[in-house]
Parts: sequence; structure tokens; C-alpha cells
Amino acid sequence: MSGARPFRDVKLQWLQQLSCDNDLSDNARSVALYIVTTHLNGHTEKAWPSYQTIADATGKSVKTIQRAVRELEVKGWFEVQRGNGVGHNTEYRPSAASILRASDAREKTDKVVTLSPDKGGQNRPARRSDVSGEGGQICPPNPEKEKIYKPNPREDAPPRVETRRAVPLVFIAETKADQVEQWRTWLRRHGLPSIEVLGLRTVKSGKPGYAFPGYWPPDEATPSALDWIAYFSRRRDHIADETARQPTVRRAS
Repeated sequence: MSGARPFRDVKLQWLQQLSCDNDLSDNARSVALYIVTTHLNGHTEKAWPSYQTIADATGKSVKTIQRAVRELEVKGWFEVQRGNGVGHNTEYRPSAASILRASDAREKTDKVVTLSPDKGGQNRPARRSDVSGEGGQICPPNPEKEKIYKPNPREDAPPRVETRRAVPLVFIAETKADQVEQWRTWLRRHGLPSIEVLGLRTVKSGKPGYAFPGYWPPDEATPSALDWIAYFSRRRDHIADETARQPTVRRAS
């Protein structure tokens, strides 16, 4: 037998052996699991919940908890040091014998190794994408899977047409000379036609004015500046196309 390890290293084996102990009552097993998984300090290997705390957590009476603790102590799962009043709860610690059993189980697990072919084991075939002289296998086709395959309708869909974002227009009265002049300057700065060429003049409620994308020209650093330049450029191109399509009127001699 190997030496005992710290409980935190063999906790899993300890719990496995506890769960498989057919001599324990269900109440004792439930109390042990609660103490170890909820209250046990991993360094001191001790826990000290009160009987009432365990009873509230497990839904059992205090007397049932006391009987379960006595059973765990008698059957060698816990070393129990009982308290002597308020503030001095009963102290629980997995017994040295139970820790030693768990350590032996851990030792056996750690020593399990894969046997080589000459010692009675077998090689695991290498996973390959094709069949070759070096061994390996390929996964056979699955006709059922091929039957249920349905192509994604989006794969054959035509390319998505990019839509331009609409630019809302506002009305600036002709009497707002300062605003109108700033728009004229902004258009010239960006190499765009004049207000008259772009056909921005309009009338609202009987008042003459202009339709602009904003009350004031945008600052050069704002994202909207590019949108508005694109808007005026499209409007310029549209007017040029309309002009080119108009028939030429010849004067009579």
C-alpha cells in the first residue's frame, strides 16, 4: 500500500468509494457528501457546520443528522470531535483510514498504462484521409446524409444590390442669405456646380427658397460630409444625363 496523500488530491476517489459503500444508509451518505463538497477546508481538511446547518441543507431533522454522523464515525469515514456548546460546533475530518484507501485507488489509477503490441496490447490505427499501404481507413460515404442535403438557397441567389442611403432635405428660405451663401462656398470648395445648375431652387408655402441636405454645410470631419458630396455628385450627373437626352432644337433660317 502507498502512503496517504493530501485529501484534496484524492477527493474524487474518496467520493467514489463513499458512493459505492452499500453498508451506509442514504442519510449518512447524503450528510457525508454535503460536508465534503460544501464545508471541508482543502488545507486543514476539516469542516465544522452545525447540526442545524446540515439539517436545513439536506431537509432532514437534527436527530437524523446526529444519527448519520454517528454512523459515519462508527464505519470509519469521519473522525468526529464534538463541540461543547454555542460557538464550538462539532468538527469533522475524513478519517486517516478512508484517505489511505482513496490514496491506494489513486495510485492504481496513475499506474494504468497502455500496453504495446509485443505485450498484448494493440495499436490504434492512424486516422488518415485515404487508404494507403501505410494503413488507415477512409470514412465510407453516407448516402442517407447525401439525400437530406439541401443546398442553401442563398448560394444561388443573385448578388445583393447595394442601396444608397437617402439624404433628407430641408427647406432654406431665400431670405436666409447667410446660410445660402455658406452653401454656395461649400459647393465651390468641393468642385461642385452652383445652386442654380444643381436645380436646388424650390418653393414652400408660397415662399421661394432652396432644398439642401442640412441647414448649414457639414464640417469636413463629419461622416455626413461624404454623404452630401455623393448626393450632389449624383444630382449633377443626373442633370447632365437629362440634358444630353433632350433633342436639339434647330432654329429656322
